Amino acid sequence: MNNNKLVQATWFKITAAIGCVLVTVIVLNQVARLMQGFIVISYNWKFELCMVLGTILFQYPFIRKETAKRKLGYYFMMMLVSGMGAVLLVPLLLLNRYHTYSSTFNVVYFLLVILLMFVEHKKRVTKSGLPWLISYTWVLYRFLILLFILKR
Repeated sequence: MNNNKLVQATWFKITAAIGCVLVTVIVLNQVARLMQGFIVISYNWKFELCMVLGTILFQYPFIRKETAKRKLGYYFMMMLVSGMGAVLLVPLLLLNRYHTYSSTFNVVYFLLVILLMFVEHKKRVTKSGLPWLISYTWVLYRFLILLFILKR
């Protein structure tokens, strides 16, 4: 099996998406600890896992008319972008491990990663011919969650 067929294989996409979910949950759980002063709930890996899986459910109405193959492709791409964002947050965790940075620095860094993720998500959605709206709903979901967990 050549590399192109491997990447197209359903099992590969599902396995890679699960790996991205796990990495995202672990990293975002650690990043949440940096921002605990802004969060009103007891944030843990279970909550983050529910948020990540909730993204999949939240996006479904926007892609429900797509074929099963395109849905899987979208979910794979979405989890890949989330995994990429998690990897981009690792330097923030490392920086804070050896030096205490301000909450403002941590939040700005986090928001820059979200911006990069949005741009990448939108680029991939456009390239795959999926509805452009799902890039915005992907971010909307996270911001709706933030409304409930951030201190006011």
